[in-house]
Amino acid sequence: MYILRSNYSNNAMALIQWAHEKGLEDVTVVYVDTGWSAEGWLDYVSLCETFVQGLGFKVKNIQAVTPFEDVMEMKGGFPSRQRQWCALHLKGIPFLKWADEADPGTTATVLLPKSRVETNFTDIPEYIDNCEFNGERRVWQPLFNLDQSSRDALLSRAGIALLPHPSQECSPCINSTVLALRKLTARDIEKTAELEEELEATLFPPQDCDGASGIDAVVEWAGTANLDQLDYQYGCSASFGCGS
Repeated sequence: MYILRSNYSNNAMALIQWAHEKGLEDVTVVYVDTGWSAEGWLDYVSLCETFVQGLGFKVKNIQAVTPFEDVMEMKGGFPSRQRQWCALHLKGIPFLKWADEADPGTTATVLLPKSRVETNFTDIPEYIDNCEFNGERRVWQPLFNLDQSSRDALLSRAGIALLPHPSQECSPCINSTVLALRKLTARDIEKTAELEEELEATLFPPQDCDGASGIDAVVEWAGTANLDQLDYQYGCSASFGCGS
């Protein structure tokens, strides 16, 4: 059994196509709904799931045990780039709960779409045995050495348009870039402002945004900020299937 952890990003869709071309059987593509996705993102997820089923793979859409807003309330604030506990609560725990039911013997191999090209790490292994983030299952990262042109070729052969942004499973994300902030919809700004008010905390540290405090001010600041001002070095928690 193969479990492919997907957030339906470009890399994830390339991995799905790769698995199809390699003729892998008994594949389940798993998506975890964090409850904080961008407006309209779940419509795209639905289209991707239809594509996956058309390849003969199974799909599993898991709802977060505790949605984003509830996790933030439980923690009394927002995560940080240094302490990304959000991924554990929103994606890690729900995934492991399902995986332990679907694969109680922990014999499945977990596929992750991580590659060296998309990160600042140069030591991404192809295999990880007994991965703690995946219930001590074996992890396979077959695209670990894939360059961007090869990835894009996989998407082209699948007939999938290249997304101009990472997965929008969480929007805004604590690792949002200036460009991503510029593209936030009014609804995503509004939901963030409401949660900031409720928690009496800000999602983005003012010191990272030239003193802008609160999502409304941060979005206004992003309108004229340099694009590399929020170019974080490490990005999302790839071990939980987050990121590009």
